[in-house]
Amino acid sequence: MSAPDDPRDDAPAPVPAPPTPPDLPRPVIARRAHYSLWLVWLVPLVAVIIGVTLGARSILNRGPTITIYFHNAESIEANKTHIKYKDVDVGIVRRVNLTKDHREVEVTAEMRGNSGIENLLVTDTRFWVERPRIGAAGVSGLGTLLSGAYIGMDAGRNATERREFEGLDVQPAITADVPGRQFTLMATDLGSLDIGSPIYLRRVPVGQVLAYAMQPDGRHIKFTIFITAPYDRFVSAHSRFWHASGVDVDLGAQGLHVQTQSVVSVLAGGIAFQDLPDPDGATPATPPEAAEGAQFALYEQMADALRLPDSQGFDYRLLFASSVRGLAVGAPVEYRGLPIGEVTRIAVDGSGGEANPEPKIAVDVRVYPRRLPTINKSGPEDMTLDDQKKRIDPMVRRGFRAQLRSSSLLTGQLFVALDFIKNAPADHIDWSATPPVMPTAPGSLQSLQDSLESIARKLDAIPYDQLSKDLHKDLTDLDATLNHVDGMVQHLDTGVVPEAQKTLADARKAVDDLRKTLGTVDQAVGPQATNALGEVAKAAASLNGLAEYLKRHPESLLKGKPEDPK
Repeated sequence: MSAPDDPRDDAPAPVPAPPTPPDLPRPVIARRAHYSLWLVWLVPLVAVIIGVTLGARSILNRGPTITIYFHNAESIEANKTHIKYKDVDVGIVRRVNLTKDHREVEVTAEMRGNSGIENLLVTDTRFWVERPRIGAAGVSGLGTLLSGAYIGMDAGRNATERREFEGLDVQPAITADVPGRQFTLMATDLGSLDIGSPIYLRRVPVGQVLAYAMQPDGRHIKFTIFITAPYDRFVSAHSRFWHASGVDVDLGAQGLHVQTQSVVSVLAGGIAFQDLPDPDGATPATPPEAAEGAQFALYEQMADALRLPDSQGFDYRLLFASSVRGLAVGAPVEYRGLPIGEVTRIAVDGSGGEANPEPKIAVDVRVYPRRLPTINKSGPEDMTLDDQKKRIDPMVRRGFRAQLRSSSLLTGQLFVALDFIKNAPADHIDWSATPPVMPTAPGSLQSLQDSLESIARKLDAIPYDQLSKDLHKDLTDLDATLNHVDGMVQHLDTGVVPEAQKTLADARKAVDDLRKTLGTVDQAVGPQATNALGEVAKAAASLNGLAEYLKRHPESLLKGKPEDPK
């Protein structure tokens, strides 16, 4: 049995491969390195390291978180509103929420840790929202119109740290880094003052009003003011403060006097202060500086503030039977124009009745002897009531009295004048009463009123009816006389004057005839009769002048020729 045929027997014979050139290099097989796999993880590892570093740095640079409470969240936005101190960005607002009682806005802010700001977050640090404002202190915050509102910060001086703060409604007028000192003023009225109102020393602006608040008693207002350095050293225990708002107008013997601090004080109000002058007029020694936070009184006017202090006063009572309309409590008491006291009380003396059917008006006054310095500057500092008796009793015996006088005819205000009255009836001070009763005299207006009443009574006593009848009769007689005179004048015009004119015509004709006769005589007699004829001619000329005069003044026939004026 034969073997099956091999298929390869029918295949073509293989073609031999071409010979390899002997000059080609043989390939060398190299193994791949084992570390190529972990090089792929190098980039993510570096990224993780960088991220951890940045995160750690962010955590390390993150400052403290603080909470600020405002009344509203106007212009405050989370992650947009920044906190600035001296125009340096020191924080940013992260959250804005309402408080649990819904009365305030809770602003959570994150401060920058690398700025050292955590050392400035103390109990007296202040925050406020910086916006455009126009107030007494001027215009501020105009830059926020373009950049947007931000929270301003004023670093405090306290050493106790704090993380919760109550935001201010307005920007403080003075920041903590401004050198100077704060003081307190007590007043009974706000006037035109406001936060930021200027404070003047001899018309130089030296400070501002920081705040004001009503006291618990409801009668006083407490002002906190700030005086900048170096002017704060001029505030001493002798300093006096007063309202410098508006315009003070004084109409006196020297004319109209207008005084004001500045235009700003007229519009926005202001306060002025000055040391109390020495009562003797001498240059006083430099008083010690007032301590920071010292309290002073705020007077209404400069005259009240610079008035010398009254160390001792004596009370007297004045009884007036006339009206005291125009007299008020606080009205001055003057001795010959010098103010020495004021009115302290006005009331009715007694309750009337049979014992006192016409009660008088009791005016209590207080007199300060120190307000009358003598030439030798010996003020009665320690005067007793006995000394006052020895001093005033002789004056009362010489007519020393109290009067009500008018201080202004326009306003009708009255004041009490102490002066010597001539021909005053004898009187004395009742020292047994409390207070002693000083004698009074009718005032100048009362005396004028009494005189006018006396004149009015005399005028009322005149019999006007009888005088009217007599005057009517006299006027009737005068009218009849005038009618008679008028008749005489008419008679002269119609009777006498024509006859006088006829007589004058006859006289003129006679003169002409005489002239003709003289001419004939002159021709006949000749020069011998010339002188005689000249005299006759003169007489004729005089007669002609008389005729002309009578023609112009016919009334002279009755009345005669009037005398020539001298």
